[in-house]
Amino acid sequence: MGHYTQYFDYHVGLLEKFKSSVQALPPFQISLMALTETDTTFMARLDTLCAYQHCDEEMIVQGQWFIERIVSAYNHLLPYLPRDLLWFFGGDCLHYMPDDEIRFYQQLDELRYAAESQNREFDIIEAKTFIQNNQQ
Repeated sequence: MGHYTQYFDYHVGLLEKFKSSVQALPPFQISLMALTETDTTFMARLDTLCAYQHCDEEMIVQGQWFIERIVSAYNHLLPYLPRDLLWFFGGDCLHYMPDDEIRFYQQLDELRYAAESQNREFDIIEAKTFIQNNQQ
């Protein structure tokens, strides 16, 4: 498995975990038949994001739309949204990240790029822990 594939799979896993959380929260915990068209579209976009097999421009655009939708219409879901996804989708999503958090993800990317350039495995969880421990 390629290094970027592992990074991509990590983020799809976060999307799937988010989806599981969302399905237990209003208004999504009720029958799909009772959802509004807006709610149905939102869940369909989440399903689409979880189904991507690789990251491409379309996924990034869809992800940015999805994050914007959470902020504008479903802000009660924000506590369940992994912050990693804001960085992964980038663009306007970065407006919702404070500077120190952006610096954290920049450091994480530097570690990932260094590992990839040396053809080493990159464990994102381990790298996040390393950065967090060295910031204290």
